[in-house]
Amino acid sequence: MSNTNGQIKVGGMILCGGESMRMNYPKALLPLGSELMLQRIIRIVSEVVSPVIVVASPGQTLPEIPYSVRVVYDVKPGAGPLPAIAQGLRELEFDCQAAFVSACDTPLIQREMIRAILSRLPDHDLAIVREGKRYHPMAAVYRTSLLELIEEMLAENVQRPIDLVERVHSAFLEAEELKNVDPELLGLRNINTREQYFELLRETGLAATTTVPFVR
Repeated sequence: MSNTNGQIKVGGMILCGGESMRMNYPKALLPLGSELMLQRIIRIVSEVVSPVIVVASPGQTLPEIPYSVRVVYDVKPGAGPLPAIAQGLRELEFDCQAAFVSACDTPLIQREMIRAILSRLPDHDLAIVREGKRYHPMAAVYRTSLLELIEEMLAENVQRPIDLVERVHSAFLEAEELKNVDPELLGLRNINTREQYFELLRETGLAATTTVPFVR
């Protein structure tokens, strides 16, 4: 990827500090065949961008992850994604000019989906998937130069990612366009409940090779 200033180095950020209340089990630790969910997301994102970091809640139990993946801890756990994104951008700002952001509960994320989002970034401050009136702040890429503005917004108690999108020069990848590489928009699907988890195992053919840590 390049812009008028030359090559843009893009890292990755995976947010996994949610409370998993509807799942009643840490989503980052959900088994998917031989992997756990966070491990799967790290693997896929790392195939497209580098370095990759994980933003977790203080004291959160994490699975074994590659040595190259740094873990930072959200200073405002439970406050939503924007403070966590700021924490991740602060960690990456000396390594990258931008960061692709993903949740840890979208296990059907695809490499081509990530590349499609990244392709919209040149000459913009961020690029984000838009689905009708809905935005996907964790299917987006943010320039690290946004960190100062985000910190100013947080100091003013402005914490919605959409407020950032509206304040800067944003590029949008419409969901209909994303269907060119992800026809069923599987990469946007969050796994929030146990029913969705069991459906995922069936759809992916992983049910037979997954040791489920709870009963339905």
